[in-house]
Order: sequence, then C-alpha cells, then structure tokens
Amino acid sequence: MKIILIRHGKPTSADNPKFGAFEYIKWIRRYNSSDVAQHSRPDNINDSYQSYYVVSSDLNRAIHSANIYLSKSPEQIDKIYREMAIPRYKLPLQLKAWHWVYLSRFLWMLGYKGPFESFKEAKERAEIAADKLIEIAQSQDKIVLFGHGFMNRYIRKSLINKGWLLNEKNNAYWGITSLES
Repeated sequence: MKIILIRHGKPTSADNPKFGAFEYIKWIRRYNSSDVAQHSRPDNINDSYQSYYVVSSDLNRAIHSANIYLSKSPEQIDKIYREMAIPRYKLPLQLKAWHWVYLSRFLWMLGYKGPFESFKEAKERAEIAADKLIEIAQSQDKIVLFGHGFMNRYIRKSLINKGWLLNEKNNAYWGITSLES
C-alpha cells in the first residue's frame, strides 16, 4: 500500500503585506478561500499518480492543486484533511502576514487559546485523518492526498508511528511525501 501526500501549490493570496491584527484576520479568510496562483505549478508531475485514488482537503487551494496536477477532480473531498488552524490573536502589533502566521502558530503551539481549533485538537484530527487514509489505502491500495503543510506533517508523523515507511519527504508548495506499508 502507498500513501502520497502532496502539499497544494502557492495560493493566490499568499502575499506578505504589513498590517495589524484586524487586517490579519481578513488575510486569513482570503488565504483560506483562495485558489492556486497562476505562476505556481509543479516542477515535475509523476504520471503514475493518475492511477491512484485521489483524496483532497475541502479548501479550494487543495482541490485546485489536484485539478492542476492530475487534470481531474478528487474522488473524495473531506474537511478532515483541512489545514490546521491559522490562529489569530488580537495583539497590538504591525507585522508582515507571514510573521503573524509564525508568531500566532508559536503561541498556539504553546497552548494559547482562541476562537479556533486548539493545537491539541488539530493533532487529534491529524491522527483521525491518518487512520482514514489507511482505511482508504486498504481498499484502494494507492492513494494521493492533496493537502496542506502543517496537516501533512502531522499525518506523516502519525503514519510513521503506525509503522509506515517514509520514502520521500518535501514540505514545500507542491512538495511530495511518499509512505508505504
């Protein structure tokens, strides 16, 4: 059995302007609803993935990435594979968008709560997602998931803990992680 995790392409709204907390919340909404940017395409396409069962997160950038990479829609779309929360805290700061993301994720991982999924809940969801992928792999043999950076990392970690072997790992946009059992 094989499970391939592919991170989506760079989103159209992955810009990096400087702003305060209120604008950061708007930026997250735009990021979560965006497609893949026109200039973001995979360097190489593995044609063998055409025969794999295709699964995707329900966020546009993941579904759009599946369409770009395989020229077809996923057979299964599920919010369980959605990216872990991009936390948003009302801090009196002016930061670039990605600095907000890094600072907020750091606070989130330390346990700071907010109106979003906790880090603990997100890791639990990654465990459930890994179990679901294993279940699909048992019936489909080879699957490819179009997902997200943080979530793919924790799914990968869970699969390795469950005895899956890591063959390849890349967390970049269009990065491929390959595991087999």
